[in-house]
Amino acid sequence: MSFAVIHMKKFKSADVKGMQIHNQREKESQTNMDIDKERSSLNYDLLNHAPIDYDERIQREIDERYTGKRAIRKDAVKLCSFVVTSDKAFFDGLDPLEEKRFFEESVKFLQDRYGEKNMVYAVVHKDEKTPHMHVGMVPITLEGKLATKQFFGKKTELRSNFKINFMSM
Repeated sequence: MSFAVIHMKKFKSADVKGMQIHNQREKESQTNMDIDKERSSLNYDLLNHAPIDYDERIQREIDERYTGKRAIRKDAVKLCSFVVTSDKAFFDGLDPLEEKRFFEESVKFLQDRYGEKNMVYAVVHKDEKTPHMHVGMVPITLEGKLATKQFFGKKTELRSNFKINFMSM
């Protein structure tokens, strides 16, 4: 039986450009030999119709929605990046429409849980051994604070087991 897997990592401003370069395949990777450049055209973003500048988009979200009284610290976490995937056998059993629906439902799950406005990209990579999706989140609370700890402060938040019967959706 296959399981969906979601990993999350926090990034500060200095690391955001590297995520953009990787996700949007802006440069040839010297470290990830699993990327098949001939299949990179199959990659797509579920939230954006064209490549975006991650720094600009994150700053726009902060400018529009941050209501805190203090200046944001230079070392603040501005991006939480999720990787959503499963095992190769799971994807081998799906036709392309079902695979896309898996990623769409995964984005919806993250939007419902952490806020639709917080999600800034959802890039599906089909040019590596196993399809997977990178989802970027700006951690702004309903109160307008940039506060990763309010989303992920509890150690159990990212260890929860969620049961979703994908095939019956």
